[in-house]
Amino acid sequence: MPDIESNSIYNELLNKVNYYSGNDIKNISLKYLYQKFNLTNSDLILNKKLEWNSKVKRSFYDDLDKINNGVPIQYITNSQFFYDENFYVDNNVLIPRPETEELVSHIIKRERDNKKKNILDIGTGSGCIAITLYKHLNAHVFGIDLSKGAIKIANTNNRLVDNKVRFISESIEEYTPETKFDVIVSSPPYIYSEDKNKVESNVLNYEPHEALFVSKDPLYFYKKILKFSRRYLNQNGNIYFEINDKYESELELLFSELECKFIKDIYGKKRFLFVSIT
Repeated sequence: MPDIESNSIYNELLNKVNYYSGNDIKNISLKYLYQKFNLTNSDLILNKKLEWNSKVKRSFYDDLDKINNGVPIQYITNSQFFYDENFYVDNNVLIPRPETEELVSHIIKRERDNKKKNILDIGTGSGCIAITLYKHLNAHVFGIDLSKGAIKIANTNNRLVDNKVRFISESIEEYTPETKFDVIVSSPPYIYSEDKNKVESNVLNYEPHEALFVSKDPLYFYKKILKFSRRYLNQNGNIYFEINDKYESELELLFSELECKFIKDIYGKKRFLFVSIT
């Protein structure tokens, strides 16, 4: 089989990617090479050679067309690294974000002890939160999502933990678990549908709207989860939310009778809300 130097592929991307501009072209190209070919910066410095047959070549140029149509790299390569694992993703689920990694990191630090816990991830998507928490905490972990497509992806990723997380296709409005939980976590849809014009076009065009936008009420899912938690969260249990800081004051009022704390992300935005029910 013929080989090709990795720098040749890299330069082809730099010359032909036109959807992005400036330094983004370099960043997108490097991300693609890593996720598609497992090429690191060190591999590029060493100009590592890759197998380059007709099938690989055709796939590469198909991917290049997708990049130039704004398809996110993660959907092209069907992969996204999250916390310490590479997760399978497609357009049935949101692409896991760095902010969500931050949320998971906070939960692991706060919940790491010897007590076995029941954890529920509401709106689990790819399962990245539920699976990561199972790996790093002493817990039984459950994940629910209304989308059957999302649950299929979550179960694909469940192999990372020998299928130990239980994923269920169910809405929070209809879910009636057989157990109570010590921890509930959710990154629910929190972009008001009227704000769609503020969302980047490649997100708007390719990521699932039902996981991004809420049309009834910006706090709809927070209210539903609060109602659910009053019934199914154990005493001294904790709820961990990812939030839209635009609605900080409304969320503060909603949870005013409970112990709650807003936490900033690495960009200084109030991105997380931690609630304790005693």
